[in-house]
Amino acid sequence: MHRPDITAIVNAHREGKMCIPSLASLVAAMQAAEQRDVNVEAVVVLDRPDEVTLSTVQLFVQRHPIISVVISENGDLGLARNLGVSHARGSWIAFLDGDDIWGRNWLASAFACATTDSRKVVWHPEFNVYFGNHNHILHHVDMEDKGFCVEGLALTNYWTSLCFAPASLMRETPYPRTKLQEGLGYEDWGWNVSVLQKGFIHKVVPGSVHGIRVKQAGSLVAQTTAASCYPSAPPLFKVSRLLAARAR
Repeated sequence: MHRPDITAIVNAHREGKMCIPSLASLVAAMQAAEQRDVNVEAVVVLDRPDEVTLSTVQLFVQRHPIISVVISENGDLGLARNLGVSHARGSWIAFLDGDDIWGRNWLASAFACATTDSRKVVWHPEFNVYFGNHNHILHHVDMEDKGFCVEGLALTNYWTSLCFAPASLMRETPYPRTKLQEGLGYEDWGWNVSVLQKGFIHKVVPGSVHGIRVKQAGSLVAQTTAASCYPSAPPLFKVSRLLAARAR
């Protein structure tokens, strides 16, 4: 069997019927990629799903049997992402959360950028359009932009988790478990810092966009913020020194 170029991993939990637009955007992005001869497989990881989410995903997959489903009891988003990676056969990994939306060109454009740049790069959409509880637009920063400041990572997470990266990196650098009681969280923030130590940089795919639903309450980000957590990551001053040395 031909090995896929990309494994698209959808992480779902209790999104209910709100996962339908997300899955539809997945299929649209897969079809757009296939039109450019990019082969994509899709894995939906259902981590402790409720009945509505489980039945909604199962019904959708019946109509789109190219999508496989893995059910887990991790109760942790980072570990659920890692589980999806363990089932991946593609050379590249693309993450989508179960209530967010990919732009149709995301997979094809990210693959084109990744395969024409021989450096170690984690790719992100140029824009995030946030919708739901409140609306705003985020312009992801590119590490090669003149205004980029690595020290700013000590204060904020520059990049969201819906990235496009080599499968080998995802296996070598798995997401950490969120430990609210120990004050450790923001698995994507910590991961974004950790990969810098491995020589990777974060860049954006020009002209790409993701839709991110803003949850009203109870989200992992809200719980992590309420617990005053810090990202599980190497000390940023060490990363900053490594980047400075690399730039000389």
